[in-house]
Amino acid sequence: MSMGNNSDDNQELFNSKYILTDICCWNSVQSVESMERIVQQTDYDALSCRVSAINKGYLPSPCYQLEKCKYLGYKEIHLEYLNGLRQVSRRIYGKVAKSLQSSYPVMNYGTYLRTVSIDTELNGILSKIGKEQRVQIIDLGSGSDLRMIPLLHNYPNLKFIDVDYAESTKVKSKVLWGTPSLRELLKLQEPQVDQLVRSDIYELLSCDLNDLNETCAKLDEVTDVNIPTIIITECVLCYMTQDTSQRLIDRLTNLYKIGYWISYDPIGGAHENDRFGTIMQANLRDSRSLEMPTLMIFNSKEKYADRFSPLETSIQNMWEIFSRIPQDEIKRLKSLQFLDELEELKIMQTHYVFCKVHWGDV
Repeated sequence: MSMGNNSDDNQELFNSKYILTDICCWNSVQSVESMERIVQQTDYDALSCRVSAINKGYLPSPCYQLEKCKYLGYKEIHLEYLNGLRQVSRRIYGKVAKSLQSSYPVMNYGTYLRTVSIDTELNGILSKIGKEQRVQIIDLGSGSDLRMIPLLHNYPNLKFIDVDYAESTKVKSKVLWGTPSLRELLKLQEPQVDQLVRSDIYELLSCDLNDLNETCAKLDEVTDVNIPTIIITECVLCYMTQDTSQRLIDRLTNLYKIGYWISYDPIGGAHENDRFGTIMQANLRDSRSLEMPTLMIFNSKEKYADRFSPLETSIQNMWEIFSRIPQDEIKRLKSLQFLDELEELKIMQTHYVFCKVHWGDV
């Protein structure tokens, strides 16, 4: 097979089996009720992708997450959460379990790449800041993500803040509190009626990122603007309007004096014959009633990075990151599942970007 970006190849690929399982989505067009329902469903997709990658051995990565990041109990943490989810909602658990049955190698590679990239970057920033320095991480649109557990274990002066819609945080709160091992790891305090779990090192906030005043007001209550702050947006900005996402970026980068922003998103593709973006939009619109307002606006690495201008920014697509993985790790990945869709993997990963931003001095 050629490695080109043929439009017929793109059409065949994104009318097929892959389009929905690699995306954790936010949509600013739907009503609040349908928005929360759709977001929660896409979080089930993201959770099933992570569990699939764990079950197949992609995660945790020995050379990245175990050796570099020093993550402990990665697999056990996720399986405990999944078991806790079954106790909280068998309906949700059933959807996750069903999604696991249709997991493909190309999707496991994608999950591996995005997860390892974010984890290693977080570890690099935290190591640079140092364990003696107070620091906070704000995960916007966190869903069922559990990276706060190993990070809080490794960095004693870290505070972690998860932010998501009400329905997602409600489920996560119940699962974390109802799972003794996770409850102890996060040192959770028993939540009061209609409140979410919290502790001195962890906050779970319920809010709509499209409501900037609400978001900033809630963050103001639990964060310190004067200490180093790392913000994560993993498949979040692409589902906000251009104006709303820009105001969020501008507000938070001005609010926190010393900051880092890690952002992972799809881009539509800037080449004349590149139909990735239009096909992705059509599929998501038809299957999930989702819109991606900025997919074709920030359709290249350069345009995506410009939204953080004039801050210090670096950006790569995920295929570039994949191309620099050590050969021993590539060999390990190949041993897990036979991947005969290298062209599809390249097409997909060249249309996802990993952006790193920094402002202020530690």
